[in-house]
Amino acid sequence: TAPSEPRQALTNVKFTPVAPFLLIPRVIIYDGVCHLCNAGVKWVIDKDKDECISFCSVQSKAAEPYLIACGVGREDVLRRFIFVEGPARNLFLALLAAALRVASYLPFPYSALSSFLVIPAPLRDAAYDYVAKHRYRWFGRSDKCIVPSDEVLHRFVDRDELMELRENQDIDDHQSTG
Repeated sequence: TAPSEPRQALTNVKFTPVAPFLLIPRVIIYDGVCHLCNAGVKWVIDKDKDECISFCSVQSKAAEPYLIACGVGREDVLRRFIFVEGPARNLFLALLAAALRVASYLPFPYSALSSFLVIPAPLRDAAYDYVAKHRYRWFGRSDKCIVPSDEVLHRFVDRDELMELRENQDIDDHQSTG
C-alpha cells in the first residue's frame, strides 16, 4: 500500500561527497595551463593505443570528485602529478610514482619505464620536485587550459568544459578579428 503522506526530504541523511567506485579509473589529473604537463598528456595519448588512460585538467569542475576522493586540493595538483588508478586500496599516486604507474599501462617498451619504481622514493621525488618547481619558467604556461583536438576529446573526463572553453575561444577570436 502507498503511504498517504508525501515523502519528506532526506534532511537528516549524511551523504559522502563522492563515492570512489563511481569515478572513472585510470585518470591523470594534470595542470591544464602547463606546457610541460600538456606535452606529457599528448605523449601518453600517442603511446596509449588501447586508450587505458583518461585525463582531467585540475582547473575543471570535473576534477573536484577526484580531488575529494584523494583528499588533495587543487594547489597540491598544481605542484604534483596525480594519477587516480581506481577505487582499490591505493586510490591515487603522486609525483614520479604516478608517472611510472601510468607507464605500466602503456605497451612495451614504454611499460618498462615502470621498473624505475625501484629507485627510492626520496630520490625520485626530489628530482620530480626540482622539475616541477621550474616547469613554468622552462616550458611556459598558457592563460587558459589548452583544448585537445576532437580526435582525442573523448578521453577527457572534463570534455564538456573543454568544448565550452573552445567555443568561448572561437567567439573571442572571431570578435578580435571581425
